[in-house]
Amino acid sequence: DDDVARPAASSAASSAASSYYSSSCSSSAPPPSVVSSPASSVLSAASVSSSSSLTLPGVTSLPPILRDVMAGAVSTAMVSAVLNPMDVLKTRRQVGNATSRTAWAEALHVAKLQGPWRGLWRPGLTASMVRELLYSGCTKGLYPVARDFVTPPGEEPTLARRAAAAALTGLGGSVCANGPDVVKIRLFAEPNRYRGFFHALGDIAGREGLQGLFVRGVSASAPRGAAIAIGEVTTYDHTKATLRKHWPAAAAGAGEPFSLHVVTSLIIGVVATTVAAPFDTLNSRVMADDEDVIRGASSTPLRSLSKRRALWLSFGVGGLLIAAWARTPS
Repeated sequence: DDDVARPAASSAASSAASSYYSSSCSSSAPPPSVVSSPASSVLSAASVSSSSSLTLPGVTSLPPILRDVMAGAVSTAMVSAVLNPMDVLKTRRQVGNATSRTAWAEALHVAKLQGPWRGLWRPGLTASMVRELLYSGCTKGLYPVARDFVTPPGEEPTLARRAAAAALTGLGGSVCANGPDVVKIRLFAEPNRYRGFFHALGDIAGREGLQGLFVRGVSASAPRGAAIAIGEVTTYDHTKATLRKHWPAAAAGAGEPFSLHVVTSLIIGVVATTVAAPFDTLNSRVMADDEDVIRGASSTPLRSLSKRRALWLSFGVGGLLIAAWARTPS
């Protein structure tokens, strides 16, 4: 299904490229136990080989934290651009603009009416890339710092500490990227309403104030970022360790091939997407609403929780999981 394929594919490209890149650049690089969603890139993945290290002029001389930021931000933005049509369809189904059709039927319908580029690829493309630059840059760049902060000196980080660090960076990345995220959701849901990214940015700020950009929906997007990070970090190490025993090259002691990272990342992409699906649906519906029909983060926290409870009761668990497992009409 397109709604689960997009996050799983982007997460696969993300962790596979970023983790392989980090391990290639530095022998002391931390284990890639957490990846953002979406993260690194198809282009980054294509540029590395399982038999040689990735070397880019000037990059290996940068501090590790900057390398992590660059790998996570730039490559994730590229994957986001490639998979933008899936994100458009997912968001429209979440906000109720296309729930009467399957994802595939909606894609064909939009492509026939507006063309693939204008109807599926162009809407929110810039906003989506800007959002990923901020979210994945913050998440990947700050995870090693957060992991070391919660781990006593000289000790190996436990799974619980990795999960705590992942939650912290997931929350932080979501808060940093909240403004572009709001613009992205609006452009996905109503592409004809705005001329582009900067027009939407100015219009939202003018009518709703800075609060409409940087606060709206953050009470859903921040837990979503944390849920994705935790869903990945609690699955990645165990999955890779299990697969490594049966992977020919890895079992023979030749290191971890790139293909092992890809398969592991596909698995955690599905897990993280399913875990975060309710938050993702709430996040899209709150950010798409500019009339305060659903009063998201523009309300007090108590009212915001009350509205989320109303959404849960109205749409049920199945309705909130539409982000991951889109249903066909009955």
